[in-house]
Amino acid sequence: MTDEQFQQRLRGIFTEEAREHLAQIDVGLVALEQAPEPQRAALHERVLKVLHTLKGAARTVDELELERLCHALEGVLAAARETGAHPTAEQFDLLHKAAAAARQVVDAPGLRSRKVAGLLAAQVDAVARALPAQASAPPAPGDAPLPAAAGAGVSVPAAPDQDADDEPDAGPGDGSDEDPGERIRVDGRCIDSIRAHAEALLPVELKLRHHVEELRGIAAGIATRRREGPAAIGADDGADLELACTRLAARLEHTGKELHGVRARLFDAALETALVPSAAALNELPALVRNLARGHGKEVRLETRGADVDIDRRVLGVVREALIHLVTNAVDHGIETPAQRGAAGKDPVGRIEIVVAQRDARLVSVRVADDGAGIDTEAVARAAARRAGLTDAELAQMSEQQRVHLALRAGVSTRAEVTPVSGRGVGLAIVADKVAASGGQLVVATAPGAGASFELLLPVGVASLRALVVDVAGARYAVPLAGLEAVRSEAQAEIRTVEGRETVLAGTRVLPLVRLAALFGTARPGQEDARGVVIVASAGGQSFGMLADAIVAEQDVLPKSFGPLLRRVRYFSGAAQLGDGMLAPVIALDDVAARGLTGTSGAPAAMAPVAGPRRVLVVEDSVTSRLLLKHILEGAGCGVDTAVDGLDALSRLRAGRYDAVVSDVEMPNMDGLALTAAIRANPATAELPVILVTSLQTPEQREAGLRAGADAYFTKGSFDQDRLLATVRRVAGMEAP
Repeated sequence: MTDEQFQQRLRGIFTEEAREHLAQIDVGLVALEQAPEPQRAALHERVLKVLHTLKGAARTVDELELERLCHALEGVLAAARETGAHPTAEQFDLLHKAAAAARQVVDAPGLRSRKVAGLLAAQVDAVARALPAQASAPPAPGDAPLPAAAGAGVSVPAAPDQDADDEPDAGPGDGSDEDPGERIRVDGRCIDSIRAHAEALLPVELKLRHHVEELRGIAAGIATRRREGPAAIGADDGADLELACTRLAARLEHTGKELHGVRARLFDAALETALVPSAAALNELPALVRNLARGHGKEVRLETRGADVDIDRRVLGVVREALIHLVTNAVDHGIETPAQRGAAGKDPVGRIEIVVAQRDARLVSVRVADDGAGIDTEAVARAAARRAGLTDAELAQMSEQQRVHLALRAGVSTRAEVTPVSGRGVGLAIVADKVAASGGQLVVATAPGAGASFELLLPVGVASLRALVVDVAGARYAVPLAGLEAVRSEAQAEIRTVEGRETVLAGTRVLPLVRLAALFGTARPGQEDARGVVIVASAGGQSFGMLADAIVAEQDVLPKSFGPLLRRVRYFSGAAQLGDGMLAPVIALDDVAARGLTGTSGAPAAMAPVAGPRRVLVVEDSVTSRLLLKHILEGAGCGVDTAVDGLDALSRLRAGRYDAVVSDVEMPNMDGLALTAAIRANPATAELPVILVTSLQTPEQREAGLRAGADAYFTKGSFDQDRLLATVRRVAGMEAP
């Protein structure tokens, strides 16, 4: 290892360690500000130890300004401990700024961050020198610290044992958008478990190879008898072959169960390595609450429970982001000023409680509750009406719970002006989107004058999802099982029309009904009265029925997000690949509840009848782009087949007839330009329309595509669904007569 490589490795270890220490310092400063006199000595000692450790680590990587800043903070706490002086709220503001500057040096080391750290170190030194005089002077009225955060539920975590690997690291880098170079600490027992289960796969693999040889032997025997002529295969031979195939199928089934068991154990062991305590998301909140409350002239006490509940690191990213938005919303919108709370007979100090609890083996609950004014549902309804164009009649039909959930829509805010903290109606919408994308649910409750609560029900791990696979207009979709209540046939469900809206009778309840084919824009003419199954679901604080054509299966699926190009696809949170290779969009139940039941679903209107069905071949190596194009074209009434590259496409073109090809350009094995040239060179496909959809955007690249023989060229950066459909209809002869 070269000196440069060693320094890079050392810097990476330092960054990981420093982030952990800084999180403890943030929590410790807030706890110190609020702690009564008897508890301060112990807190001083614990924070001083963390600062001293961080100072030594900074010295090893030559971060001199960070070392100086830590030394200055040590000086303040040591002076406070020795003299009994307690820093004022304004002095604590400076200490928090110093901790933030230290984090900046760690996360983004550079001349600017180091200069800021040096300047703050000098100011913190001045506070340390002033504390002894402060201790002997009588306290001024403004010197009493504001109870801006922290309380019984906030404590400074003990410094971790640097030689132990018994806990995964949970630094600020953890989250859904993971840094591929990020280091995490893993329990050695997890590694041993993974190794043992991986080794157990070898005998299963050998069994499968043996079964393959058996199958080849049966096939060879059949081929030999066929060459000898039909007379060579007697009744006894046929019975023997049938028996051999039956036995082989039974052995394969048994081996498949073995493989499933080993895979499940290996999967669980791998997930264990990704579990981290939820404290990683909770520890940064006390400082946030304290600073927000100070900025709004409010007094807020934060209480947290369940810091030791383990969560998947990717779920933790969702929790961390959601908590930041929910806590900000509680301080800014929910908690009243001390004067307002006093007039209402409340404690002047507002209270925010965060509880993390394990609901069962698959679900974790994160509940954020405050004792503020609650959600003004009338104001939310008016804001939603302005934003989404809801009519008075539609608002009148909504229950109180439905009105509350309108606050989760993007752009809905009860603030008349935009502040640096809120006013754009984005925060709660982000929370709802993140929870839906992870396969969870968000439950909102409020009581006028008594506060509001937001409960996030999230999977412990996001790697797999138990889902119901349904068929809708010939396409398959995955519905998260966690949000479903019942499944029944249409006859049992008794679909009826009440006041112009379709409803379903489920037991003793009359629930609104959503026809998924109509919602997704894939309904086919003449199928309005087709029978199917009704799935009773619950999301967005309400229950409703969804009509699908059939239930295909109940199984575990591996959901994947659509990627950065498709950050928000209405009604879908991602996609999963099924056992037969088909891609199934994962239905976002919260989205269906929010937009599918209010008459503003935005479902595309059915296209005009065409001369006949058209078949389109989509050629795309990206699963996300392939799913998007397939969904768009099927929604327009096309039959769609897919290929993963140019060679796969040529094979499909030889086997079937298509009316158009929609292809990417950059693909492995054979790219879109070579595919287009091959299509034009073959007399059987020379006239087949080809549309290229790619990320290549320069004029030269576009010219190369058209020169290869493409009929049209679209770039993903300026992708327009309507233009694509219009082009496909034109080149494939789909205009209505």
